[in-house]
Amino acid sequence: MKLSQYLELVVDPTFADFHRNPTSGRHAFLACVVAFHAIDRVTHPRKPSNLRKQWCKESFEFLIIDMIAHHFKHVQCDVEKQPTSNDAIPLANAVFGNRTDGEETMGLNLHNLYFIIRDGISFIRSKVDSPS
Repeated sequence: MKLSQYLELVVDPTFADFHRNPTSGRHAFLACVVAFHAIDRVTHPRKPSNLRKQWCKESFEFLIIDMIAHHFKHVQCDVEKQPTSNDAIPLANAVFGNRTDGEETMGLNLHNLYFIIRDGISFIRSKVDSPS
């Protein structure tokens, strides 16, 4: 399946599910997982690690998608494993934090996350014609 087909058949419907359920951390997580794994459609059969680093540098939104997808799958994402300076607020705190507004959010700060995922998907879509 090509990237354009994957976006149309998997990413867009999953993101639409999150749009219909904006208070659901599960829907947000699933939207991030399928959006993140679009990178596999670009790099297959090679590993996506180099392109992943490049896309995270190019798109803050893709970085957030990456963080969420890996946080729930592996308990901690790469950004959370990196040391932070004492005078900085860790990016992971803005994304995950200690949410107290119900289990449904799964600890995610869902405020504005719809727009971050939307813009991340737009970034990925821009790679359909130019994958590098």
